[in-house]
Amino acid sequence: MAQVGSGGTGISPSVTIGKADVVSGPVTLRRPGQPSFPLENGGNLAQGDQIDTADGAEAHLVFDDGGYLAVRANSSVRIDRYVVSGDVTDVAALTLLKGALRSVTGWIGKLDPARYRIQAGSATIGVRGTDHEVVLVRLQDGFADAEPGVHNRVNEGTTLLRNAGGTLAVGQGSAAYAVRGAAPAPHAFVPAFFNRLRTAQDVRVENHARTIQQHIESGLRQRGKLDANERFDQYRERVQGRRGQRAQQRALQPGRDSTAQAPGQNSREQRAAARQQRRREPMLRGETNKR
Repeated sequence: MAQVGSGGTGISPSVTIGKADVVSGPVTLRRPGQPSFPLENGGNLAQGDQIDTADGAEAHLVFDDGGYLAVRANSSVRIDRYVVSGDVTDVAALTLLKGALRSVTGWIGKLDPARYRIQAGSATIGVRGTDHEVVLVRLQDGFADAEPGVHNRVNEGTTLLRNAGGTLAVGQGSAAYAVRGAAPAPHAFVPAFFNRLRTAQDVRVENHARTIQQHIESGLRQRGKLDANERFDQYRERVQGRRGQRAQQRALQPGRDSTAQAPGQNSREQRAAARQQRRREPMLRGETNKR
């Protein structure tokens, strides 16, 4: 299965995690334990929802972490997990069941890219502050100019396209693909089908991507996460710094494997500090016994 990032904890399906920003044409929302119903502009989204678009239809979704998702025509996307609290424990996990999408990551993909995931086919796509597009091509889809598999185009940032054969970094302005049984490979140029799948509504995606920091900061302020006049970049440094300090403290605890490097930490410094701590412990015990 293709993924973007990695998962985390779940939440109740009744918790709203976003809404429909644009619905054009027949779009169906399937919610666990309920009959399917038409998705309308402004309709709320919850974990577990599946969005199905008909021929010529599309749906644009805005999430509470500031993320934005355009679901193309003849596509199905399921929101497997979406936890939005404004902390590094947040997680987003989506599955592209068929068709295509375009995603602009919110604070989840920027605070910890490993906690944002999109699954599709046989590849994995890890994000790094990204505006990117994914197309899942199946034999029955009738693409004359696309090999069956997962195709990924990056408009901003970087993605990591993975499958059982390996990992490939996909940079801004380029595209790559992953097919079953072979390592991911770059496209020589961005295939025409990416542009063919776009609509006039893509300008909304681009506008959202240009103002993503405003959307992120607005959501964090609503949750009381930002200090006065604090910007998102400063908040990210603060949050990641706290996480790094906690990881270093855990590494210094007796009996823990201090050689494991935590995200954002200098493993050499951790090992040196842990060795010093271990050397001091017998000395301290000896001094205590003398007393």
